[in-house]
Amino acid sequence: MSATRFTTEHDTVIVDMDAQVCARCVLPENFPEAALDTDGICHYCRSDSERIEVSGEAVSTVLDRAQKQGADYDCVLLYSGGKDSSLALIELAVTRGLRVLALTLDNGFLATVTAANMRAVLDSVGADHIVLRPQRNLMQGVYRSALTGDFGPETVKYSTAACGSCIGMVFAAGMRTAASYGVPLLAGGWTPGQLTTSAFVPTSFLREVVSRNLDPVRLGSPELAPGLDTWTQDSGELPHGLVNPLYATNYSEARTLAVLAEHGWRAPRDTDSCSTNCRLNGLLILDHIRKYGYHPYVYEMAHHVRIGAMSRQEALAKLRHTDVGVASVGAVAVELGIPSPLRHL
Repeated sequence: MSATRFTTEHDTVIVDMDAQVCARCVLPENFPEAALDTDGICHYCRSDSERIEVSGEAVSTVLDRAQKQGADYDCVLLYSGGKDSSLALIELAVTRGLRVLALTLDNGFLATVTAANMRAVLDSVGADHIVLRPQRNLMQGVYRSALTGDFGPETVKYSTAACGSCIGMVFAAGMRTAASYGVPLLAGGWTPGQLTTSAFVPTSFLREVVSRNLDPVRLGSPELAPGLDTWTQDSGELPHGLVNPLYATNYSEARTLAVLAEHGWRAPRDTDSCSTNCRLNGLLILDHIRKYGYHPYVYEMAHHVRIGAMSRQEALAKLRHTDVGVASVGAVAVELGIPSPLRHL
């Protein structure tokens, strides 16, 4: 595995990795199946199978179907309060005219400004909102278990294991909430290329994600199983799938931030360079890099470089300059009850 070094600059963490990087995108040679060729081009840049399906027609078909169901809400939006889910809320409620029920899973590590951001955007677009907060012992137990558990490549390739477990909780909560309210569709807002290659995924995919990310937690920490069962068991008629309206837009981070500013959303100051809602994410990034030798957001950024949404130099700079504060990592580690990944720095 290539050597990784953490240093500091202005009390934030800098990541230096001694690995060859794809000459076209930013995937390092030690990324799963990167397979750099003699020209230094990775497998993903050469493969058509990894192309993201961007289709306004496909998104419109799914949303039109939901609106014709006659439910009180057209969709339940999985709403983290970050930039992408906030943009998705605007797209659904304003651009598409849907009746949206926003659902937030409060993991106990929301950024300081997240609650104000959610109120600003929700009030601006006129959407209802539900906040679910799992027991602190359950949520922190899931994170601790994920940080020490054994997860497959389809989890750690695209995200940290702890983020994957959190997504499992969010998907499970979303399906149960939609079933309870009789809502036919879930919606989400993630950066195109981060989670799926298509705008719509069926419920079977969501169930598979829940099992893939939470079953290892059950095995590694059986005392958490009863609490997880309460969150993940099916209840009522489930929605037929999940759609991301951002796959039908000309997505870029600069455009996203400009749109959000018009709705009163402000960037947090207590997160890292990749998250706009979670204080825990910085610690998870550093832990993932130490374990696997590559940044958990590198696949997503590589996709952005390929489609021209981000320059290669911008992506390389973002991967190196984490914006993770040394003191904040220590504080979050103490809050979670684990050793800091910077303890040997």
